[in-house]
Amino acid sequence: MSSVSPATQGTRSVGITDVGRVRGENQDAILADDQLCLWLVADGMGGHAGGARASTIARDTVRNQVESGAELGDAVMAAHYAVRAEQRDHPDVGDMGTTIVAALEGDSGDCEICWVGDSRAYCYSREHDLLEMLTDDHNVAGMLVASGALSPSEAARHPQRHVLTDCLGLAGEEEPRLGRLSRQWRTGDVLILCSDGLSGELSDDEIRTVMQGDPDLQEVADRLLAGALAAGAHDNVSLVLVNAPAQVPRTGARWPWPFGRRAGR
Repeated sequence: MSSVSPATQGTRSVGITDVGRVRGENQDAILADDQLCLWLVADGMGGHAGGARASTIARDTVRNQVESGAELGDAVMAAHYAVRAEQRDHPDVGDMGTTIVAALEGDSGDCEICWVGDSRAYCYSREHDLLEMLTDDHNVAGMLVASGALSPSEAARHPQRHVLTDCLGLAGEEEPRLGRLSRQWRTGDVLILCSDGLSGELSDDEIRTVMQGDPDLQEVADRLLAGALAAGAHDNVSLVLVNAPAQVPRTGARWPWPFGRRAGR
């Protein structure tokens, strides 16, 4: 059943999370805080108790850190150590972890995005009807794409596409790999943050098709969720949609598209 709370709806954004059609519990956590200009999706793993706890810890830690003035990358790494502390204090959830993709808007109109794992950020341009993937997947298939061994379309069908190489709560001494980028908004942009429960069910072209037309974010979010459910929704489905600010600096740089995966017309 879908879960949309007052904390996940605002004047610029909407968030929605659903258990899907197969799983018995929802281990995802979302945040759409227009006052903080902070938006995120976290996809927990490690069983119901562990996965739901890990994603909730990540969401709450990032929000508290940003409220205290931390930079987004530092807030995400603080969430990693908070999950690790929970693992140490509660060995029964020692295998828990979570992905995260988070966006924080600065005072100058820039928006920083940080991620760990395979939860994704996209940007949809209403002006050009173009959907562009901003993040790369921290999983085995994504690693093979980065090395040139697989194409993005091959990675979408790879049997190890769900095997993560990095997550918050990653065991061992090494820190998880933190992806990050920052650029200015463009007029008419819509930022999409989602778990692989959405991107694993709908192709980039299918997501782009849903984004066309109706500018009402709640209607768009409902249609994206309906599409994932119709495709089987084998995992929890979570997404946050964010409209560009009303005033976008004319001299702002374009979003970077460093990973070469896009769904055009």
